[in-house]
Amino acid sequence: MTQLPTVVRPSVVPAQRSWPDVEVVPTAAPTAPLRERPRRRERRGAGAGVVVGLVVALVLALGAAAYLWAVSDAWQQRAQSSEAQRAQLVATSAQLQQRVAAVHADLAASDARVEQLAAEKARATDLREAADR
Repeated sequence: MTQLPTVVRPSVVPAQRSWPDVEVVPTAAPTAPLRERPRRRERRGAGAGVVVGLVVALVLALGAAAYLWAVSDAWQQRAQSSEAQRAQLVATSAQLQQRVAAVHADLAASDARVEQLAAEKARATDLREAADR
């Protein structure tokens, strides 16, 4: 069977040109190409990277939590120690205030005794002078 030359019709797309002197020879009956099943992509590389990233993030988060826990515990112990020192200083301050009050009372009594002795000395001096005259 001899094929007759066919004329190619001008194409709709301007970039394509028709060549009237070219002969198109059809081959065997056109068959629909077999549809291949799409191959699944290998996701191990991307999945493993995500898993490794998540594991690293988890380890870092756990490390940060442990560090913050230790720092928090240290601050609590320091606060308790400071509170105990404050209570001790308050007690010492109260004792010192009592001692200062006692010293003020002793000082007032001493001042009164000094004034009394000065008055007695002045009387004694006056009596001696009166006796000497």
